Amino acid sequence: MPEEQEEKQHDKVLPEDFCTISDLETLKVVTDPLRLNIVNLLRGEPRTAKELAKALHLSQTKLYYHIGLLEQHGLIRVVDTRLVSGILEKQYQATAYKLSVDRRLFSPAPTSPAGYEGLEVFLSAVLDYTHSDMMRSVRSGLADFSDDAPPERKLNVGRRWFWLTPAEARAFMERLWALDDEFQRLHGDQPTEGAQLYEFLIGFYPTHERAPDSPEQQIGIDQPPPTDGE
Repeated sequence: MPEEQEEKQHDKVLPEDFCTISDLETLKVVTDPLRLNIVNLLRGEPRTAKELAKALHLSQTKLYYHIGLLEQHGLIRVVDTRLVSGILEKQYQATAYKLSVDRRLFSPAPTSPAGYEGLEVFLSAVLDYTHSDMMRSVRSGLADFSDDAPPERKLNVGRRWFWLTPAEARAFMERLWALDDEFQRLHGDQPTEGAQLYEFLIGFYPTHERAPDSPEQQIGIDQPPPTDGE
């Protein structure tokens, strides 16, 4: 590798592992679907506004406002600049590979009429983005909606209800997180050849909703595993 390239590689600014969002305004900025897409694209190699516009199939002018907001709130940053036909072109990159949210944003403020505004913003963003992401996977053929789809390609979405004591609920979550940790360790952030990225959406909470009368009513799009002899 030439000396100049080695120096450039050493000087390369990489995203941090985590960025914790601790204020409502930043949470509102990043939960906009378009801005979240921009952050996702900038977790890899740095890109210019022109390159982002091409990837998102949008006009470059439309992106400047969103890029400015993301930079202002510390979610992306300029990592390089260059002159192109006399115009200064900036390359942007996400400041962190993963975003987390300070759970204190989900607590109600007794003196604020906003109440659980932080939690409302967070849930809307997670559910709306996951909805869009699932539809992209189905439309592209990556995820399969059909009943006979192989397990590794099947779109699994549904709702289930459990009658559990507090101790059983804790045991359920402990085993679930242990399983999550086991599979997270298989590839980490450096997947081997042939590995596909999967998203795991979890929602487990006590509910006021009435449980269905039969097991069949619990199933959404996902199907129960076959029993012996089927």
